[in-house]
Amino acid sequence: MLYVVGLGLGDERGVTVRGLDAVRRCARVYMEAHTALLALAVDDHPSSRLAKLVRSRSFALPTRRSLKQRLRCFIALQEKLYGKEVVIVAGREMVDGEDRSDRILREATGADVAFLVIGHPFGSDEPSGKTTHTDLVLRAKKLRVGVKVIDSASVLNAVGACGLQLHRYGEAITVPFFTETCKRDHFYQAIVNNRWLGLHTLCLLDIHVKGPVSEYLCRGNKAYEPPRFMTVNTAISQLLEVLEMRGEPEPAYDEDSLCIGVARLGSDDEKIVAGPMGKLIDLDFGPPPHCLVIVGETTLVEEEMLEFYMIK
Repeated sequence: MLYVVGLGLGDERGVTVRGLDAVRRCARVYMEAHTALLALAVDDHPSSRLAKLVRSRSFALPTRRSLKQRLRCFIALQEKLYGKEVVIVAGREMVDGEDRSDRILREATGADVAFLVIGHPFGSDEPSGKTTHTDLVLRAKKLRVGVKVIDSASVLNAVGACGLQLHRYGEAITVPFFTETCKRDHFYQAIVNNRWLGLHTLCLLDIHVKGPVSEYLCRGNKAYEPPRFMTVNTAISQLLEVLEMRGEPEPAYDEDSLCIGVARLGSDDEKIVAGPMGKLIDLDFGPPPHCLVIVGETTLVEEEMLEFYMIK
């Protein structure tokens, strides 16, 4: 049996009781490393979640703060909770590569195997195309391997903490990092549609955890960029840049549009601040991960809730 287990948000304790029971029963435990660092801040900010988790649970922070070392700290916390000696990390390449994912599925034919994903097992999947976690489940079903999905919280439902009603959200979008040569604005029409319907727009912000460096790929070598998490500030800056590029007479939003910046959703130190785009762009939201909500038409209850988060 293959158990695809959502770990929720915040830290290793976000897993449900059902998920924890399943993991403890499994002979092998894999973790999807590409999204693993969503549970941790990856910068050197003293209030980062990794620093707090490690201090509170008596683990020593690594002196060299590499991606691999940070991940080892988080895995150590998981091992302590699950009672497992080893949590084997499966990177996105392991899942996307047919040979490597087949290894997981072969083991699942004769034993219980857990595959852990931060948030909801499918909560981070893009709406189009064959995605990592869905692809693994599809392959399992084709091989007649039993699959059990155990869900948990994700940003898609935890964002309700900002005070806006979940049924009043429209299509969620992902804001990608702009480069000098590529500034994609394909998400703009979804914002237009949501605004026209009076719906809120959840903006998921881009993450580059293990992106290949193009100049090395050209030489036939594999080298990876350092991890980058988009901030609320960068997202707003790029959204406003899209307006300049498009030059529309009646844009879907502007600097005065009400938005909500959210950081470290589901953690003990989550931060939620509402205000105009022009003011939120200069606010320090602290360590990642971040997301942004473009507010649509609001009810009286939503307006009352937003007052608690309004920027001073």
